Amino acid sequence: MTKNLMKTTGVLAAILLTAVLAGGGRGDAQTPISTATHPAVGSWFGQAIQVCPAGVAPSACASGHPAATLLMTPTLTTDGLFVADDSWTLLVAPFGPHATAHGSWVPTSPTGFIADYVFMTRPYPPVASGVGVTGVRARWVARAVDDDTLKGWVNAYIISDPVPVKWSPLVTEDEYPVLPEEARAFYTAPGEFIKDPSLCRTEGCPQVFKFTLKRIRQ
Repeated sequence: MTKNLMKTTGVLAAILLTAVLAGGGRGDAQTPISTATHPAVGSWFGQAIQVCPAGVAPSACASGHPAATLLMTPTLTTDGLFVADDSWTLLVAPFGPHATAHGSWVPTSPTGFIADYVFMTRPYPPVASGVGVTGVRARWVARAVDDDTLKGWVNAYIISDPVPVKWSPLVTEDEYPVLPEEARAFYTAPGEFIKDPSLCRTEGCPQVFKFTLKRIRQ
């Protein structure tokens, strides 16, 4: 009986070893970090300030406009949803008014995360004919400094080509709207993240901001 028990134990050990090897060492190292317990979850209030390229005066930081600053109220949910408003919502063109920002966020470490979102604005100057929408495609690279503080960077890509909003007939049951090419910038991921705006001064470069947020406590 002892001999049979040792034989059975040996078989089980071999099966377990085979399973571990087949897994290729997968385990905690590849387990995604949960959004539910990340310190970025919550509602926040803070300020973002634009970073100017080297040698560019704050009075002409943003394509000839003064360097921008804004207050913002983002919320990051436990299931990865990003929703935000900011003080530019209350402004007039070209910086406002704009729609609420919507997007998603994912952890990159126990304290770090990235967020991607978009919001819509009115075309400026106004569209001569028809109805169109412009907007901003933005990305955050940020971290939780402590339970009450987030700090990070923003790349904000201005979507200046108006997206036409036109009615078209949908004749058959399996026919659906086709997004115009101008809408691609809203749902396409931006390029390499930039912290130094001096490294990118060509058309299509993002505006760069740094921010600090404080948790809204109950």
